[in-house]
Amino acid sequence: MTFSKSWGYGVRALVRLAATFEDPEYRWQAGELAESAGLPSSFLSKVLHQLSNAGLVDSARGRGGGVRLAAPPGDIRLVDIARATEDSDVLDLAAAGFEDASADLKRAIQERWRPYERGMLEFLAETTIEDLVRALPPQPRPVVNDETIIEDGEE
Repeated sequence: MTFSKSWGYGVRALVRLAATFEDPEYRWQAGELAESAGLPSSFLSKVLHQLSNAGLVDSARGRGGGVRLAAPPGDIRLVDIARATEDSDVLDLAAAGFEDASADLKRAIQERWRPYERGMLEFLAETTIEDLVRALPPQPRPVVNDETIIEDGEE
């Protein structure tokens, strides 16, 4: 059971998008978001598409377009990101190579796994983007200056 890079990149991008959520006019360009979050631009575009399809990111094309959070950071849970980015249930042991195991082995694994699965599900269901933002040191907020994004403190 592992999460894909898509999930991790999705979490990182949404944490960065949270910095500008209060400004309803502000939209990030995918390349700027990738650079700011330290993510590969081409892969991030795929992840943003998944997050947009799931209703977690609002995306607009054209002049003034870009991406922003579609909901307050406190309403976006890690489980929502997993559902948007993962092809299967990442907590399902059958997806981890046990689908053709004996019934006895499946039962033994499931009995031991169940408490951990519940804990993981609780963590994913209860942890929001806002929780992660609050746990981080203050992040620089992008500032628009002559249509160029510069980070606070940079010239």
